[in-house]
Amino acid sequence: MYSNPCSSFMKFFRALIAACVLALSPALAGLAPARADAYQDFFAAIARNDGRAVETAMLRGINSNSADRKLGPAAIYAVQQNAPAALKALLLSPATDVNVRNAQGETALMYAALQGELETVKLLIARGAQVNHPGWTPLHYAASGGQLSVVQLLLEHHAYIDAASPNGTTPLMIAARQQRPTVARFLVEQGADPTLCNDGGWSAADYFERHGETDQAAWMRERAAEFRKRYGSKEAPVPASRP
Repeated sequence: MYSNPCSSFMKFFRALIAACVLALSPALAGLAPARADAYQDFFAAIARNDGRAVETAMLRGINSNSADRKLGPAAIYAVQQNAPAALKALLLSPATDVNVRNAQGETALMYAALQGELETVKLLIARGAQVNHPGWTPLHYAASGGQLSVVQLLLEHHAYIDAASPNGTTPLMIAARQQRPTVARFLVEQGADPTLCNDGGWSAADYFERHGETDQAAWMRERAAEFRKRYGSKEAPVPASRP
């Protein structure tokens, strides 16, 4: 009976492919665990602040924007772990997104501001970290942590002093709520509006009052009265004087 040479070749070719796949199966099966281990090693290097190991991992193909399911994005994790060498290694890669957010919408700059890591704040800003954005900002976080030097630096980089969180809380209010009078007074002296209230109806003075800090509350109400006299309110602003 006539045999089609093309058909015979195709059978041979399929058999060859099947044999190759079978031979490679053990090696292919080992790739996934190896890659998972590589990512674990990457985050472990960040935790121990091993910048050289972080850089080596990226050279071997680990994405600098990798995010662990529990630990979050690598850059944020480096700040949380107070690992400046690891963070510097991450920021050496132009592909690193310095404004990446975790599941809570927080950035590396926000964490550095909260912890008062001034040099890290400078590094992140120099790399392009956003000082201003909608919602909670690095200035809120610095005020919450009572980090006066970071507050000063952020204002020097044009942080919006009356930035409003999703519920209308300003950095001044959060400083008062967290009992940070030095920061609260500094913000007022730099032009923060002490007359504002958040969506819950709380002003900075109200937060101080709630904590029993009556002297701070009284000082804040005096500044609020002066502010209204000078600038009026949103509903009735004082007209600008003509030159």
